[in-house]
Amino acid sequence: MKKIPDVLEHGVIYQINLRAFTPEGTLNAAAKMLPHLREIGADIVYLCPVVCADGSADAAGWSDRQRASGFPNPKNPYRIADYANVDPEYGTNEDLRRFVDAAHALGLRVLLDLVYFHCGPNAVFLAEHPDFLLRDADGAPAVGAWRFPRLNFASQALREFLWENMALFVRDYGVDGYRCDVGDQVPLDFWAEGVRRLRELRPGVLMLNEGANPDALDVFDLNYSWVFRNAFSDCVEAGKPAGEFAAKVRQLCAEGLRNTYRSIFFLDNHDTASDDYDNRLEKRIGFAAMNLGLVLNFLLPNVPFLYNGAEVADENRHSLWANRFCGANLVIDWQNACTERGRQRLALVRALRTLRERPEFGLSAGLEFVDAGEALVFRRWLGGRAAAVLANPTDRDLAVAADLAARSPSVLLSDGAAVDCGGAGRVQATLKAHGYAVLAL
Repeated sequence: MKKIPDVLEHGVIYQINLRAFTPEGTLNAAAKMLPHLREIGADIVYLCPVVCADGSADAAGWSDRQRASGFPNPKNPYRIADYANVDPEYGTNEDLRRFVDAAHALGLRVLLDLVYFHCGPNAVFLAEHPDFLLRDADGAPAVGAWRFPRLNFASQALREFLWENMALFVRDYGVDGYRCDVGDQVPLDFWAEGVRRLRELRPGVLMLNEGANPDALDVFDLNYSWVFRNAFSDCVEAGKPAGEFAAKVRQLCAEGLRNTYRSIFFLDNHDTASDDYDNRLEKRIGFAAMNLGLVLNFLLPNVPFLYNGAEVADENRHSLWANRFCGANLVIDWQNACTERGRQRLALVRALRTLRERPEFGLSAGLEFVDAGEALVFRRWLGGRAAAVLANPTDRDLAVAADLAARSPSVLLSDGAAVDCGGAGRVQATLKAHGYAVLAL
């Protein structure tokens, strides 16, 4: 079995959506915030696409999501025109180099977003290489679900072009890897060869696949899966049983175990933040429920993922289709950091980061869900160390009793919980709505 990279065993990924991260929306402005990311415990910074977006104003080539947003900006970061150069909206190629250097100086790794399933209608390579696109029977570009032209992976020339693009940012900019957009819809053999070449350049390159295909874990370090987010929403928002959440997470972890790889778990990201408009998850489920989600995100066997602003309980609208030049400048409300809620959230993120350093909360540690009725209870263990999490996903108080086979458990972190750790390994607790307790066993 391949060893899990050390940075993933206990690491945390922080996503930056440049349009939302700072009012300036640039790489240089984002670089000034990197010490903050290091201070809250991030290890890996993942940037939404920074290369040149397609500027076609023909709305026939826009996705339904973009049309529904109400913003007229044609430049969707996930509709690429030039894969090799930074979009002037964010800065210059040299600004990207400086950003990576600044991150490395703080001990942070940097991932870029690869968008290879489709491209923009004005992609710079199309005049010389029309064969780079899939074509319908009439010769028109075949488009995917978002109405963007699909790339033709039957073309060996396209593959070589994209493999060189993957190498470019690792070799010339020092980036540490990639998150691969809709990776499950791109041929796995393409990714396999691309990753092989990258690791000849730099053995420690990290690769994240957007998808939940277990076979992708033969190539990628992690799947970027929506399973956790959807299961958490079903449980907390829709009121589905805690057992359903446990079953979905258990299956996902079991699929990853065959190569000792797992998934990224997230509560929010650039897609969900955009699609939720003014009713972001943080606002919709409330502060306490979001805190509970972060506890699960950090302490289940996965690589935790923070979307920018979650650490200060940001509720502002974000959008992939608006920026400071067009539509609206929709950015994080960083003033939240000065509020009581913001201070509590920052303290929680720091505390969870500290807990994640413990062996029993690492990526390789074992997982067992314990039946506790409406509550979520699970154990983690590794090398003689063990811990447990008791969580209330409901909006009412719960009495919880669980046999955790512990002699003298102690509380490491809790909120809204009264815990009785006495009695031959049996733990009893009263958990307020969305309360939790983390125990050393």
